[in-house]
Amino acid sequence: MSRLTLDWYNLEQNPGKDLCLKIPLCDVYSRIIDRAFPDLVHIGWREDTKGTCYTYFKSIAAEEQEQLTALLDFLKQLLCITRTKVLEQHFKDELTEAYALDFNFEQDKHPLEYTQAGKAEHAAKEEQNPKAIEGLAKCLAKVIELHPTLNRADFIAAVPSRPSKAFHLPVELVKQIGGLLNRNTGLKVTKIEHEKLKTLAVEDKVKALMNAFTLHEPVAGKTIVLVDDLYQSGVTLWSLARFLKQNGARAVYGLACVKSWSDSDNV
Repeated sequence: MSRLTLDWYNLEQNPGKDLCLKIPLCDVYSRIIDRAFPDLVHIGWREDTKGTCYTYFKSIAAEEQEQLTALLDFLKQLLCITRTKVLEQHFKDELTEAYALDFNFEQDKHPLEYTQAGKAEHAAKEEQNPKAIEGLAKCLAKVIELHPTLNRADFIAAVPSRPSKAFHLPVELVKQIGGLLNRNTGLKVTKIEHEKLKTLAVEDKVKALMNAFTLHEPVAGKTIVLVDDLYQSGVTLWSLARFLKQNGARAVYGLACVKSWSDSDNV
């Protein structure tokens, strides 16, 4: 699967024993935890049944345990997005991690019904509704603040738009995120004018974005959080992440308001 949620975790400590953490989807979430807490010492992840794994933390402090629990609880609320099989044909590890607040539409609802995040994203993007923009910015800022890896990033930047686009929601969101987190945001990267990607096949989207970006400041050795409104096929985020990696970025993370149910359209 390319859209994951941490449905459960088991964190417990028996008297006289080390703290034990057991999680599902080990190949994804164990790496997220290790990146978030690089200084936590544990015995390494041990395979358990049905894709689960566990580890024991050595001499973990109470504050560190609280931070670990807070991240685990928060991951249960987020969509973690990984490469689809189609993206695997074009990309490798350009995006280290990617998240969305929710899907844009509820599952199995006919007629279509927006999720809360989807309704806000639609109002913010199509109507430029100030309250919707503010609400999304607060949610995204909270994700960055509570996720240690994202909070340590050197840049929080909007995915750039085509020059002809008058209003670009990610730019507005990043401006407000900067104010909420009291930190400088933005990255001097631009995108050329190109045909709309919405109706193109993934292969054609990749080609259209291959030489689309220009960087106007150094990113060598830096970590970057890229903010977008809609994660659809993922080609734009992965292409920009590859471009930044080629220019020396150490790690690139994606954070979107919503993920579409389909990887090829908005529905």
